[in-house]
Amino acid sequence: MNQLHADNIPEAVIAGASALVLTSYLVRCQPGEPMPDATLRAINYAKKHNVPVVLTLGTKYVIQDNPQFWRDFLRDHVSIVAMNEEEAFALTGEPDPLLASNMALDWVDLVLCTAGPTGLYMAGFTEDENKRKTNHPLLPGAIAEFNQYEFSRAMRHQDCQQPLRIFSHIAPYMGGPEKIMNTNGAGDGALAALLHDITANNFHRQKVPNSSKHAREYLTYSSLAQVCKYANRVSYQVLNQHSPRLTRGLPEREDSWKSRTGIGNVARCRLTCTL
Repeated sequence: MNQLHADNIPEAVIAGASALVLTSYLVRCQPGEPMPDATLRAINYAKKHNVPVVLTLGTKYVIQDNPQFWRDFLRDHVSIVAMNEEEAFALTGEPDPLLASNMALDWVDLVLCTAGPTGLYMAGFTEDENKRKTNHPLLPGAIAEFNQYEFSRAMRHQDCQQPLRIFSHIAPYMGGPEKIMNTNGAGDGALAALLHDITANNFHRQKVPNSSKHAREYLTYSSLAQVCKYANRVSYQVLNQHSPRLTRGLPEREDSWKSRTGIGNVARCRLTCTL
């Protein structure tokens, strides 16, 4: 894969995509290998067609060698970053996942940070005028009552006139599996749920462009809190089996899918993923 050349990157495929998903391994290759140039070509196509670029940090060992490189890369090229708490610490120097996610918002529009037994965090932006208060208990933390606007939908910073930082957190689904079979792919599963919601938003915008849901350029179909639910549930399913591959869809009717934000079936996480 490191021998993929920039000329092999199909612009039309990226132009029609809901997101361009990359991993840090595609950027830091051996000298002379063409993959970094191919990656940048793909990023440039995504920027040209206003497609959000998503980066998974991969492993803390790649990030900690040169965290400033990755901060600059995020600021210049990336809309959404997905990471775990160790990668977040390597990137920001903050051991607290909430503070690390908040710092990452200096460089990107949306953050997904898995934190093992603590659950997962999300951080993003919304238009201040359209913020929506949660009816969940307000959570303590390094940022006081940080989840107070978690019922808001995420937007890119560039699409906000008065950007407001929003945060959400969710504890592991059902306390987490009784026995974790395999941690491989759990973070990817959480990201898959987020990508599903972004894609659902694009699909709905194409089918119902005059819907009030698209009065602003929202990045996700669901609220930050609801996306946390989806991501949490998929991650649990991956942890609860031996392989990081979901071979069948999750239950269509389940209490954990119930939305407090009035979201319809289009954003329900009927995921059948190959991760």
